Parts: sequence; C-alpha cells; structure tokens
Amino acid sequence: MQIAVADIPLYFSPYAMSPLEAQYAHLFFDPLVRWSTHKELEKRLVSGWLLLKPGVIRFFLKKEISFHSGNKLSSDDVIWTLDQIRKTPHAKAFFTGILKIEKVDQHSFDLHTDLSEDQLLDYLAHFFVLDHAFYESHNITMNNSQDIVNFNSKTLPISGSGPYKINQYNPLLHLRVVSNDKYWGETNVIAGFNFIRIHSANSRLYALLAEDVDICESMAKKDIDTVSHAPSKKLVEISSSEVVFLTISDKRSNVFKRRVARDAVALSINKMGMLKHIVNNLGSVKPYFTAQQNIGDKENKELLEYDARTARNIFSKITMPAELHLLVLVDKAGNTAQIARALLNMMQKVSIKLTITEVSDLQKWNAMSGDYDFTLSSWQFPLLNRDNIYQHLFTDSPLSQYIDALFAESLSDNTLASKISLFEQSQESQWIMPLLFLNTVWASDDKYDLASIFSINSIPYWHLLTVNKP
Repeated sequence: MQIAVADIPLYFSPYAMSPLEAQYAHLFFDPLVRWSTHKELEKRLVSGWLLLKPGVIRFFLKKEISFHSGNKLSSDDVIWTLDQIRKTPHAKAFFTGILKIEKVDQHSFDLHTDLSEDQLLDYLAHFFVLDHAFYESHNITMNNSQDIVNFNSKTLPISGSGPYKINQYNPLLHLRVVSNDKYWGETNVIAGFNFIRIHSANSRLYALLAEDVDICESMAKKDIDTVSHAPSKKLVEISSSEVVFLTISDKRSNVFKRRVARDAVALSINKMGMLKHIVNNLGSVKPYFTAQQNIGDKENKELLEYDARTARNIFSKITMPAELHLLVLVDKAGNTAQIARALLNMMQKVSIKLTITEVSDLQKWNAMSGDYDFTLSSWQFPLLNRDNIYQHLFTDSPLSQYIDALFAESLSDNTLASKISLFEQSQESQWIMPLLFLNTVWASDDKYDLASIFSINSIPYWHLLTVNKP
C-alpha cells in the first residue's frame, strides 16, 4: 500500500522535540486508551480503572501484551514512560496534569492527578507506553533524529506494542512498515504500508492520478474537482477540529485600539466567499470559536455581514497607516497561504495596502508574531474535553503568545474560567477572528474503505483499513 504524505517523521518517539504525528504514533505504539470513530473511549493497554479517591485512579493493564522486542508490558514501562515525558519540555507541559504514577504490581498502578477523570482520560488517549527495557539496554536517546534504517539492522531504534513495525526508512524519501504478526489487538488486513514523502499537495495529487500511490494525504482544495472526475478515485472528507484564526495587534498602530477600526477589518473579510472558493465548502463559517461546538458542524449561524463599502467608508474617516503587515504561518495543505492572498485582495478593495510575510517554522513564528499588525494561523486541537481544548489553545497553539499578552493586560484572575471568558470577549470585540473551520480532504483508490479508519479526533488508524468487496 503506497500512501503519499506531506512529511514523514524525523524522530521515532512520541515524546521527542519533534514528536511523531498521531498517525505514525498509533502505528508503532498503543496508548492506554483511545477515542474511537464514534466518540467512544476504547480501552487499549488497560482493561479498566477504579477511582480510589479524588485525584487518585488505579489502572489495570491487560496481561500478556508484548512489545516488538518480545518484552512483556508492565507497570514499570508506564512509570518509565512518564520519566521520559518529563525530560522533554513540550511533552512535560502537555501531560502536566499527571502528578505521579505509583506501581501497585506488575499489571496495575495508581495515577495521581489534579484533573477530573474525564479530563485525564482525554490526555491518556495520547499516552503511548514505551518498552523501557529495550530503550535502556540499547541506550537509545529519544531526541536523536534517525538515519537510514533497515529492518535487518542489529538494533531497531524503536520498540512499541503497536500493530506495525519499521521495515525501511529514509528521512528524505519514505517510511515503510510491516505488520506486527504478534500484535495483541485487531488483525491487520494490510500487510504493510509505504509512506512516501511528497511535500507538495499538487505532486501528491499527480502521484495518485498516475497510480503511483493508492492514497493521498491533505489534498489542496482547488484540486478536488480533478479527483471527483477521475475514474476509480474518490474523495474522503474528514471532519476535523482545524480552525484558521486572524488576530489584530495595536502594538504597531494605535488605530486598532479603536473598536471601529477592528470592526472595519471584520467587515472587509468575505468569509463565505473564502469558504466557497478556497476550500470548496469543506468546512464551515461561525462567528466565534467555542469548545462546545461539534467537530465538523456545518451550520452557519449569526455570521458577520461582509460589507466592503461600509468598511471602506469607515477607513476613509480614520487615519490609517500607509501599509499594514500580516504574518502567516503556512500549513501543510497550503490553506493559510491561499487565505492570506484572499485577504490581500479584500484589503485592496477597501483601500488598505497589506504586506504579507510567510513562515513555516513555529519557532520563527513565535519570535516574529508580536511585530505584525495581523497574524494568520491554523490550529488543530488533539483533545475532546472542553477544558482540555481551551487549555491547549492557551498554552500550546500558534495563538498562545498572543493570548498570553491579552491575559497579562487584563485585570482578571488566572483561573481557566476567567481566561475562557476573556478569550470569548476578545472574539466579540474583534481582536481574534475565527475565519474558517476546516475539514481535511484525503483522496484514494475507490477500493479502500478509507473513511472508516478515522477517529472522532481525525486520526487515521491504519491497521483498521480494509479493502471493499468487488
């Protein structure tokens, strides 16, 4: 099975500086629990849990689960995994709600947390357990980027409990995996996958149409009609949690301290036009982001009215800078770059000159974002619990620094409820604008049941892929 993807991993640890994407993490490792395709929580490495008292939950591991190395899963592996998490700042911050884990016996442990049970389980869907005996005996460093790997090498750089194992890997070309014939879970229908790195969305499409690949990740929306008319090919729209945000800053220009100027910017933006012409209606437009909204909700209610004439009239009556500057964090599907060009054209219609700077590196984005009038970025949250979603937005998204500055300027307390309230006020007052809520589009040969393998939080579980009956 050949799959064209935008990128393949540089590191083989879920907890590295640049961690495995979820689709790869689920190939090689199993989490303690995971979200199914129907917003149900599946027990994976655990058979159950018991609330001992507030903040302490006892978990019971399934017995006789083996890692790729042949080592048996135990509570020691869970505790060692938490130790590795705490060595990487990003992973440590993500799992900050896990205070400690204490061993009860080989197959049970007590987890101490300051989260509610629902919040904790949401995070544990991303807790992939590592084979501690293997990593320690081979002295493997999680944050070492990987060189070319062959299955016959003396030591593989990875050992998990997942359904597939690495067969070949070239960091510039591809990642080939083969079925783990000793997998404890579902039987793998597909014997192996070859994830081919094709960074350009157009090139991924050409590879699909030329039948060089069977499945194509993250298609550009402008190419959807091409696939729709191609014989034996089909589109798969996956409901996702991706949101494209525009922010406004008054650091460069005092004019944006005035609500009327921010309203004029909002009136200048034709959201429905972008939804139709840039992303082919694969998503939705909503006036505000709230964590209560369902992923993939296509309702368009209470939209701000697009009115370029009124916006131009407002701008003509206030002193505007000769030029405004927009920083764009480019996403792998190219949506934010297209949206930025649309914003440039819309601003021209209201007599505003906009200069665009694009970056694709998050570190550069964080270093530069405070120096621009506008920022444009997309964010996709991996969590489903309401409070967890907001916490992730505030601490681990491209908007985090911007939101931190808003919190610092406010007089509100530091509780999550106060932060949520301030974030909602910032949307209402046009400091933060959700422009589009996007779904993901994949394309595949029509003999594969691709749509059925995606979880409710948009992760493909490749071991569930099946071939449609002729």
